[in-house]
Amino acid sequence: MGDRVVQKEIAGTLRRIAAESSAALYKGPSAEIVSELMIGTDGGVFRLAHDGESIVPEEGPLTVEFLAAGRGMVFALTQKGALWRRADGEGWQLVNACPVQEEVWAFAADLRMPGRLYLGVSPALLYRSDDGGKSWMACESVRRIPGYKRWTFPPPPHIPHVRSIAPDPQVAGGVYMGVEEGGIYRSADGGETWESLNEGLYWDVHTVAPAPDGTRVYATTGAGFYRSDNGGHHWRHLMAGLDRRYTVPCVVSQREPDCLYTAAAASPPPGWARGANAALYRSDDGGEHWIRVERGLPPRFDDMVYALVLDESGSAYAAAGHELFVSRDKGESWRRVAADLPTAQALAVL
Repeated sequence: MGDRVVQKEIAGTLRRIAAESSAALYKGPSAEIVSELMIGTDGGVFRLAHDGESIVPEEGPLTVEFLAAGRGMVFALTQKGALWRRADGEGWQLVNACPVQEEVWAFAADLRMPGRLYLGVSPALLYRSDDGGKSWMACESVRRIPGYKRWTFPPPPHIPHVRSIAPDPQVAGGVYMGVEEGGIYRSADGGETWESLNEGLYWDVHTVAPAPDGTRVYATTGAGFYRSDNGGHHWRHLMAGLDRRYTVPCVVSQREPDCLYTAAAASPPPGWARGANAALYRSDDGGEHWIRVERGLPPRFDDMVYALVLDESGSAYAAAGHELFVSRDKGESWRRVAADLPTAQALAVL
């Protein structure tokens, strides 16, 4: 539910200290790197070097809340809402100092449509850019979705927000939107019109993740993991092997669409004062069954694992607090790449 808000309040002081004292270079064990990993933190942007041994600070935004990979480039949104871009062979450039006035909760780039970006904000609304973030338009149709006024959020003043945005992998211009708390909706026309995808789904949605074929859709919620086998029109609650219910991130392998990863905490954020008590999980059958992955990881994560990505080779990266972990064998074993980063907020693979 209010995990980002509560986490910021609990860890604010630690983040500022970490950002000020972060070292210029972090070292880790060597490994072959296929893709380039960008790490967005409270102390700026870092890059995992191709040698797999170094995490190198980049000259760019001083804080990062979100990252999104586009075609040959990566976008970063700062904690104050400024939008930056880094293209192949170029350094970071400021694109828009203030894209929107509202608080941003979600950010995404559409790989099928060059220049197409989305922002999800609070109160719940979607913004779209078709020119790489220079200009933005509000998708006012969101406010006309039936039931919009019933959307809510537990902490007062109970204002819902767009928590997750996922471009449709099969339909150019299509996009999925997850609302906390309001459910999942899909638009086939870039946010002009919407259809509700909530039959059987718990409406406290954290992440919506469509599979590459566009038929199967996955969702994490405050009550656990859900899967739809018909484009989101009906959902099943799948919890076999998940011993924690508060699921947050979800990533789907592009090479093996039945291979998924998620992270879950034992309780919602109000119970995180003594740690989130979170763990990482993998499924090899589309979420029917889950296995907790543990080798090389902490016995439990006190900082929630918000950032979780896969690269084209299938390597998995997970960030929690000041630590970054990588697995090259489908989560069977992990190694810690960095232990003293500024607090990690987002990961992106180029």
